[in-house]
Amino acid sequence: MVDQDDPDGLLRWVKIMNKNRGYGGTLNHETAEDKRTVELATATEWRRAAIAEFSLQLGWPEHNPNDPPDCFVDLAGRRVGVELVKLISQKHLERAARGETPYAGQLFRDIQWSKERFGSEIQNVLQRKGSMYAKNGMQIDVLVICAAEPWLTSTQAEQWLDELLLAPHESISNLFLLLDYEPGPPDHASAASRHWPVFWIYGDMFRTAGDSTT
Repeated sequence: MVDQDDPDGLLRWVKIMNKNRGYGGTLNHETAEDKRTVELATATEWRRAAIAEFSLQLGWPEHNPNDPPDCFVDLAGRRVGVELVKLISQKHLERAARGETPYAGQLFRDIQWSKERFGSEIQNVLQRKGSMYAKNGMQIDVLVICAAEPWLTSTQAEQWLDELLLAPHESISNLFLLLDYEPGPPDHASAASRHWPVFWIYGDMFRTAGDSTT
């Protein structure tokens, strides 16, 4: 995402990621060009995780200058559009921008997740984006919900998704949840230690990929 041989550019990105006390840092950006860079980097992480977890034959993301969708990938010979949407609490983000830290104090307590909040947030994103696509007569191949919440863990997401009753939206063919990278010890065997945690919530990509290889 940044040229390691450009110390000024590296310092700039460090400052961008540390905005708002680091809340949502991996998805922060300042300019339109920054936004494209972050989108492409995030789509690349989704690709890496989806290949590892679901054995999908995905090509490298290509930015779409006429989004939506944000980018395109090749799926076993088929061009697939990928949309990215950020999952972050705006009211909590605004409190962090005013100086509260998400790692201690009242904001830390307020920012914690529950099964009910998780289900509501996923449902709200799906309906909001799906309604927008339907209004514009669009069919989105893949929507990736990118969670930029520091206290939403892959363990919580996995448990709550297993219990979540979510009706697919007709304008969104596939829905994924992508969490920020979770570090683990070198010998840790979990998916989180290898790539960003990813969850396939619904869709037909498995069938599509399987059909293409038969």
